[in-house]
Amino acid sequence: MAERVELHVLKGPPESQPVIRVARKDSDRTHNSSRRSLRYSGREGCAPGHWLPILRWTRRYSRVDLLADMIAGVTLGLTMIPQSIAYATIAGLPSQYGLYAALVGSVVYAFLGTVKEVSIGPTSLMALLTYQYAANHPPQYVVVLACTAGIVELLMGAARLGFLICLISEPVTSAFTSATALIIIGTQLRNLLGVPKPVGAMAEGGILPTLLDVSRRYTEATVPDSSVGFVCILLLVILQQLPKLVPASTQRWHRCSRLLWYVALARNAIAVLGSALLSYWIDGGSNTGSAVPWQLSGRVESGIPSFQLPIQDIVVGNTTVSFFDIVTDLGSGPVLVPLVAILANVAIGKAFSSGQPVDATQEMIALGLCNIIGSCFRSMPTTGAFTRSAVSHASGVRTPLSGLYSALLCLLALGILTPYFYYIPRATLAAVLIAAVSPMLDPGILAKLWRAGFRYDLLAWCCCFALCLVAGIEIGLLGGMVISLVQPLANFVWLRVECQTVHEHDQRFSYRLIRVEHGLLYPGVDRLRSLVLQQVHLDGTTDLPIVLDCCRMTLMDFTACRALDNLSKEVHRLGGSLLLRNVPPRWHERLVLHETEHGLAFGSQS
Repeated sequence: MAERVELHVLKGPPESQPVIRVARKDSDRTHNSSRRSLRYSGREGCAPGHWLPILRWTRRYSRVDLLADMIAGVTLGLTMIPQSIAYATIAGLPSQYGLYAALVGSVVYAFLGTVKEVSIGPTSLMALLTYQYAANHPPQYVVVLACTAGIVELLMGAARLGFLICLISEPVTSAFTSATALIIIGTQLRNLLGVPKPVGAMAEGGILPTLLDVSRRYTEATVPDSSVGFVCILLLVILQQLPKLVPASTQRWHRCSRLLWYVALARNAIAVLGSALLSYWIDGGSNTGSAVPWQLSGRVESGIPSFQLPIQDIVVGNTTVSFFDIVTDLGSGPVLVPLVAILANVAIGKAFSSGQPVDATQEMIALGLCNIIGSCFRSMPTTGAFTRSAVSHASGVRTPLSGLYSALLCLLALGILTPYFYYIPRATLAAVLIAAVSPMLDPGILAKLWRAGFRYDLLAWCCCFALCLVAGIEIGLLGGMVISLVQPLANFVWLRVECQTVHEHDQRFSYRLIRVEHGLLYPGVDRLRSLVLQQVHLDGTTDLPIVLDCCRMTLMDFTACRALDNLSKEVHRLGGSLLLRNVPPRWHERLVLHETEHGLAFGSQS
């Protein structure tokens, strides 16, 4: 039997809004009981009072969820381990720092995360930002950067500033990620080709100096490194396309298609493991690497780091550097790094939310604690990774608990496999990074923006992309945000108004109508004054009254109220009259406060 809903509209005083009461019948009980049987959607921890989302869904955790999370976690771990090692090299850190970040981030987010697909750990974006702020400094600078970034993220979450993410438009996000991917590809060309890294100022250059230097020194590229790099890229591309070779629709090929799908997901691990075994076989187990013709990653510290607070003094040369001195040397990093991390994490959450809202505030808290706790275990800054999140989604993940299984694989790698990380070729890690970030390039959005007529968004994309390449990604992101915010702010500076002459009652009564769109704030006061005075002197007479229609006004400030009062007096001195019509109830009382003998007058509310 269909549920019957009765609506009662209670009419109150003019300044109050209509109140709608919904009366439900006994079928609510059935509706509520069926609602309790819904599966975990990845966002149930968003309810107020549930700051620990794991307490919401563990009560319904089943064996099927356990098996699905185990498969997804192991698959994700096979992708996370080689990527974490590679991202640590981008940041200029030893490989184990990437594994520390992946381990701690996966564990903490399993308890605090709200989106089951999100994988917290090192990313190409965070690695690049880390290198820009902590290059040529001891690793302790990176640890302090992670700690301060986590503190800022936690404070933003506590202040419920999740709405700030809405200030970054999608074209700016696309330009930012595309420029970052291009910069990472450019910085990995040296390792891919085996070109030695220069010393001096060129070592810290951006993408353009790097490409210029590589193009000048291409003759120094080594054949073994280049061969390993390009073969690994070709292998990764082939493995990625394997599932498309077998039709999955037929029952006969279902198992084969599923097997090829798992092989494609583990392609990074296959490439890294295969090249490392080849290097180990050529070296003959001597553990020196002298016989290997290509450059190797180097030794990796094994074991789990002990708990250590990052607020400690360090010795650099003969100078003791305090925690606050390190924060000062990091410049804008402790502010920009968390902003970019939150942007990336919430964007990934929205991509996998299936149209449901993402609790950005809870994501800020989770990400902040991931970085704060991670810094106590020598972790680099972390955030959500889109590539790994896509792998987790494709693996059939059920809850954030899958991160614990990925963390177990990272723990296994740190405890047992670290001696063998020495044999991973640098060209292989470069190939893994290039293949991982290439899908982030989004030049197709330019054609979409042009064909759809979004010229201003196209301008914001181009400016953000160019600034990221020339001035740095932090300047590019902030510049893109400023440019994209100009358009909505322009609506309040250059008011959108509709002006016309209206004749009513068989043209026995006429007036000039001005209808203001959106709202009237202090930046648009002068614009409105010019328009009203222009209408007063339109035909050289002041016989027709000016009617300002406020039916579409959603915003008004004190300056606008005072300006309307002064404008009404000015029109009266010129021999005309200014009337306000359809004033919203919430602004009526404020405007009355400015009413004088020849001031504001209110027309019909109809």
